[in-house]
Amino acid sequence: MIKLLEIKTCTAFWDIDGTVLRFQRRKRVDDELTGRTIERYRELLLNETYKSCPQMLRDIACILTDNILARIGIEVYQKQFLKMFEHYSKLYVEQWEQAGRCFVSNKTAMFPVFEFMFRNRLVEQPDSPITILRDIPCDSKIFLNIFEECFSSFWADKIREKVLKQETLAPIRERIGPLRTTQYLCLLPETVITDYLKTIAGRFTQQRRLITTQSFCLELLGSDTSISGPRFHPRFVTLVAAAVSREFEIQCQKFIAENHLQFDMSSDKWTLFHRHGPSLHRETIDFTGIHSPSLRLEIKYFMKHRYYSITADKDRSITTLAYATNLLTDNNPNIHFFADVDDVDVRALYMSMERRYGQTTGGKSVSNIMRVFSILSVLMEYLMSDHRDEAMRSPVPQDNPFSRYRFHNAKDYKVRTAVIPEAVAEQIDEHLDELDPVQALLYRIFSATGMRMKEVLFLESDCLEPSQYEGVVQLKYKQYKTLTARRKAGVPDYHRVLILKELADEISGQIHKTKEWRKELGVPYLFVNKRPNFRASMISMSNYLLVINRLIKKYDLRDENGRLWHFTSKQQRKTLTVTLIENGASVDELAYWLGHLSRSTASNYYAEVRKMKLAELNTSFFREKFDLLLSDEQLAEYTEEERRLLYMDFRLEQRRVEFGFCLKKLADGGCTSRSSLINCVNCKNLCTGPKYLPYWQSLMNGQREVVNSLLAAYAEAGITGYQEFREYRQATYLLNCYENIVNAIEGGASV
Repeated sequence: MIKLLEIKTCTAFWDIDGTVLRFQRRKRVDDELTGRTIERYRELLLNETYKSCPQMLRDIACILTDNILARIGIEVYQKQFLKMFEHYSKLYVEQWEQAGRCFVSNKTAMFPVFEFMFRNRLVEQPDSPITILRDIPCDSKIFLNIFEECFSSFWADKIREKVLKQETLAPIRERIGPLRTTQYLCLLPETVITDYLKTIAGRFTQQRRLITTQSFCLELLGSDTSISGPRFHPRFVTLVAAAVSREFEIQCQKFIAENHLQFDMSSDKWTLFHRHGPSLHRETIDFTGIHSPSLRLEIKYFMKHRYYSITADKDRSITTLAYATNLLTDNNPNIHFFADVDDVDVRALYMSMERRYGQTTGGKSVSNIMRVFSILSVLMEYLMSDHRDEAMRSPVPQDNPFSRYRFHNAKDYKVRTAVIPEAVAEQIDEHLDELDPVQALLYRIFSATGMRMKEVLFLESDCLEPSQYEGVVQLKYKQYKTLTARRKAGVPDYHRVLILKELADEISGQIHKTKEWRKELGVPYLFVNKRPNFRASMISMSNYLLVINRLIKKYDLRDENGRLWHFTSKQQRKTLTVTLIENGASVDELAYWLGHLSRSTASNYYAEVRKMKLAELNTSFFREKFDLLLSDEQLAEYTEEERRLLYMDFRLEQRRVEFGFCLKKLADGGCTSRSSLINCVNCKNLCTGPKYLPYWQSLMNGQREVVNSLLAAYAEAGITGYQEFREYRQATYLLNCYENIVNAIEGGASV
């Protein structure tokens, strides 16, 4: 029964089926209309008329307002009202999906359902959502639960359809976000989810793509997904990790075993895989850079042959071959096969490379040419040999013109690893604390031991051993570069060096930190890394170099020539070697420390250090010590020891002449031309400097007066052919010598 009990000021008390409610009276709606509307609302709820006439509730809401409808529904007909709210929630979700709407946050809101129910409007957020439930004596969470149940049920069905069709969830993730998508996916039975994830992961293997957790999530949820563990449901993260790990183990065996299937002569890109520690690395051999199709085919057969002779992870010849082949065809377009290449073509190739490399890479020109000619010679030998593939239909070369080029003293053209300048090293040490602790630890290990990159990367968890000396610990590592030679020589795989206890404590901390990660990855190596919700992996050494060079760039660390220093890990090994030699380490001690099997390898370092020391006694050294100008040609004939003796003679002024010092070697005998100053002025052994400049200027001015006097005398006597006179030629020659010396001193150049 609906009855008006009392009107009080601007409010009215209504008895609605035994429940008294107080409502604010509306000026434009009289009490009789209000009563009839409440009765209509009562029948709508009890008879569920809203299902067949959804517009009826909107008309009622226009008269009674949303707040009154919500109060009557909750306080009088709560069961029926919640049932109606559930019905409209389902309708809202369906129409929201059909309208192509997308959520912009991970929080589900039920207020748009009230707007849809009372106003029949599809909105993301009503203007005043809180006022609807402001005076309702119940927990608003009940509405949120109903809406969430309807929303999740609807989208779970959509996800189930995608799963059964083995389709990705990207379209759904775009609509409701990654958290809801993964949450609703996990509502399905675990066996269904596992099979679905296994199918998606299997596509990576079918397409010969390396699978990672990140790439898998991007494949499943869309390429524009932000990959972050907290954005996914925890159970989804666990299931994905298991699926990716299982598929990765399959790929490690399948990809390597199927490398031979990549050798398709109709394909211009071969994707090969090999193991690198616990990781699987991909190598892509790209033939598209070779312009000639026929030469490209011959090179494909050659690369196939090389795969079986050397492992794929060591072959980097394709770039060299593409460059050289294109140069050959550019110089001679009539070359269609390598059998067409003759001595003229090879000579043209050499000259082209000499010009191009000389202009772009300076001192590397010879070594680059040697590398190109070496690989081309090997290629020609293959095309002429019995190893040639029987399927090849190209003509067989009768001669190898590349083999006639011999490069002597090849090692002299090798670009030597630079030693880190002391100023740069000190600045790096000063700012190491700004780096990630692992990167800083890597730098300290390289600097203290001189180990190679692979030796540090694959340090094992039992690498620390006690030593008989106080304050130092033994570091044990495997020398991978010389491993085969060590085994042939009967030398153990592991080498040991001493490190300070402070560094050993840092390494021990890394061992403890990575214990669980090593267990997960199944490797003994201590330099592993793990990001949250991702599979553990080996640390990237390329990232280490990037970090150190970024630090150098940040603080603008430059060498003595003012060039920004470029850092490589080999520089630390070279720097340590030079430091050991400078501190008196013998060849045997150096060979042991660096793990060399032969003294000759260590001796090469000594020879290089001697050259470095000789280079230090250069023109800059004498200029700084004596303020003298010397040319490189003047010092070129002096050995390191002779330069040291020359330095002592200069200090004792035993080589002083009228306006400088004499560089003539004492072993060549005394000077035979000391009869006049003219001989010193024109002598190549004269070494002078800025402090003698006033004297040279005085001589130059005096000699200029002599020349001017001669010219005046010739003019007065009417003589015109004086240029060939001996006295005039001698006077002008001496003037030119003085002027050259003055200009050289004033310009800071060598005399």
